[in-house]
Amino acid sequence: MRTKKNYRITGRFKEIFEVLEKAKNNTGNHFWRIQDRNLHPINIHKIHKDQNLVEIELKETIPPILDEGDEIYLKMETRDSAFKSRVQKIDTRTVTLDFPEEIVLSEHRGETRHYFHPSEDKTASIKKSINPATGLPGSPITTTVADISPSGIALILSHHHSHLFNAKDRILLDSLGNYRIYPAIEGQIVFKNPHQTKGILGQNQKSFKIGIQFSTTLPKATLERFCLRDKTLSIDEEKFIKDQSFRKNVHERMDEMQKRFSRKRNFKKIFDQIDMRKHEHHYLKSHIEMLAEVMCGLGYSIGWVSEATMDKLIYLAYLHDARYFSHPKLAKISSKKEFEKRIENFTKEEEIIFFEGPLYASELARSDTESYPDASKILLQQKEIPDGSGFPYAITTSQFLPFSCLFIVSHAFVDYVLSHPDWSMDDFVKTHEKTLKGNYFNKIFSYLKS
Repeated sequence: MRTKKNYRITGRFKEIFEVLEKAKNNTGNHFWRIQDRNLHPINIHKIHKDQNLVEIELKETIPPILDEGDEIYLKMETRDSAFKSRVQKIDTRTVTLDFPEEIVLSEHRGETRHYFHPSEDKTASIKKSINPATGLPGSPITTTVADISPSGIALILSHHHSHLFNAKDRILLDSLGNYRIYPAIEGQIVFKNPHQTKGILGQNQKSFKIGIQFSTTLPKATLERFCLRDKTLSIDEEKFIKDQSFRKNVHERMDEMQKRFSRKRNFKKIFDQIDMRKHEHHYLKSHIEMLAEVMCGLGYSIGWVSEATMDKLIYLAYLHDARYFSHPKLAKISSKKEFEKRIENFTKEEEIIFFEGPLYASELARSDTESYPDASKILLQQKEIPDGSGFPYAITTSQFLPFSCLFIVSHAFVDYVLSHPDWSMDDFVKTHEKTLKGNYFNKIFSYLKS
């Protein structure tokens, strides 16, 4: 999440005209040329709407460098706006310019606006206030939040939902993430624009962005809780991440791994199933990246991982859930026991896919000529548990590879953090060390408790 002043560009004649009209009464207007960047104070004198011209008056002698045909930039005090224009005529201290085709506006909302990356998985539930066909509120959909303020919200619509909402539609916002809003807040869609979202391998995915202006202000407490930057988004645990240069190194290696997969047709086809326009797919991306970071940091800290072996761990992180890319809800099921508790929520096909996961990932690595030693076996053991209750082969403690133990503990930690915004290392250790027991597991938990 980041918070910043919101700028936008408008090409609407009416809005540009209103800004210039208001600028007539201001004293903080200037122009400059790109060549010298010196600011020259001006007044907005006249606006000729029919001729698409604007007259400005200079408060000083016209610079000798200014001439007809020159391109100049103007900065208005009103709404902190700026635009580029061309000089048509010079007469003493009056300069006639082309009416701007577009203008950059600072909103000056007087309120904070928060912006989110898709991997942060910030979602909202909206529906039409009235469905024209029934006269009742429409069906709710869950979509991704791009930014939010007390008076409005911008959402990313996938191509599956883009036809449901259009500019000027009245909508109801009934939840933000896990926070229900009651009564729902009504608003109006003020814009709908094409938008591009980056897929997990950097590919562009087309979607739409809509802006909604609320009719009432969003409750402050709800907004603050929703915008809280969860620890899940950046694990600054010293036992994993010693410094930011290490984190940067890991993420640079992730970028290289993405490029490597994008060059392989069979892998690219698999990763293309992760559609970042769908909010349920955001988990996969953030989960993969967090797992890679945790495995590298934890492995390096306990002395099992070198610079040369970090790439193998990143490779494992990207491939381990490959079978679930087209069924992202299955990626959130951590064990056979958890699946069996929730089996009534899944189809028979989904049951088959879930239990195929380790075998599928293992075979991908085995058939890859650029794979790493033991990668296939580690992926095969990813859902095994030391007491023999895992799958696919129900192995026990003595059969685990050291890196399989590192993977399983790191994966359990990421799952724990993603579901517990108030996570703590002590709580994680107490919750998991009684299940993940054995020689290599014990060494990892001994380090985490130190």
